[in-house]
Amino acid sequence: MLKIPRRLTLSKQTADVLREGIDSGAWKDYLPGERQLCSLFQVSRPTLRAALEIVQQEGRIEVKQGRKTAILKQKHRGLRSKTKSIALISKLPVYSMSRNRIFQIDYMQRVLRERGLFLEVVSHPSFGTNRPARGLQHLSERGQFRAFVLTLSSRSVQEWFCEKGLPVIALGSTFPGIPMPSVDIDYHSMGHHAAGLLMGRSHREIVWMIPDANHAGDLETADSFFKALRNSGHPDVRCRIIRHGSSSRELIHKIEELFADRNPPTAFFAINALATTTLVTHLLSKGFRIPQDISIIARDHDPVLDSISTPIAHYISPLRRIASKLSRMAVEMATEGPSPVRQIRVIPQFCAAESLAERTAPR
Repeated sequence: MLKIPRRLTLSKQTADVLREGIDSGAWKDYLPGERQLCSLFQVSRPTLRAALEIVQQEGRIEVKQGRKTAILKQKHRGLRSKTKSIALISKLPVYSMSRNRIFQIDYMQRVLRERGLFLEVVSHPSFGTNRPARGLQHLSERGQFRAFVLTLSSRSVQEWFCEKGLPVIALGSTFPGIPMPSVDIDYHSMGHHAAGLLMGRSHREIVWMIPDANHAGDLETADSFFKALRNSGHPDVRCRIIRHGSSSRELIHKIEELFADRNPPTAFFAINALATTTLVTHLLSKGFRIPQDISIIARDHDPVLDSISTPIAHYISPLRRIASKLSRMAVEMATEGPSPVRQIRVIPQFCAAESLAERTAPR
């Protein structure tokens, strides 16, 4: 059974990527040559060959010297039951996910295993884009899954599953207008609460930091946050938006532009924990005091925030409750068929810390 990787060797990680490529239909009858795969995965030939041997032992491929590596048909792929499998669909492989997401997947795997069900993680970058149809169609044609669980999915992926009428649950929020069962944090209440905290401490120059990915939960948080600001009765409030990718340098440049403004920000509400870390360390390096000069609230918590000298106010997600509810729904769907459209939202706990204070006059 699939296990959550922790300290994998490079060859085992490469084997994971090979499996995901095969399962998602990236290659049909044969794998590319060794040279092409080494270039694609940025690994050495010995590492690749070790990974190929792992996948061959599982009965997924047939390696013959001097010939193309053949992808074996489904009937040769081990002893997995076609009637007891649930697929977790993701744009990221497990080892690239957040610790919180890995915990939830691990919890669900254990619950399903106790009930005789198998969870297979199928990941491909196309599952986070607007053109996922080819990979999803290939996956559904395998016909071995009783149900599907979506995580980190795009609107197009959610729409595709709804159109096909397949049994599916979202681990995370669904986009507006998508009638799909889902389990997630109550992002609406979180956004409203964060806005109230900042407004209640007289902050009027606020910055909202959001990843470019625009997941459904991020958009839901933004919607409630901005509505709360608009309905606060303070016409002088201004909220600027920073959209950021994975580049810390780009994010720092955008932060510096804000402080060049005539009315610099006094507070930040950030989603991503790593981006929050970049924000805090940069502000401290520039001589800003937290929270005397700048207040910060982080929506998502990660252990990396615990290593910062100034504790950051954040929300604690009830991971076990979410994973428990999702697992129960997945078992019901796999054993009893499609479930009613229930969108379960669990309210997080706010953890007050030293990074939030009343706005003070400029130094």
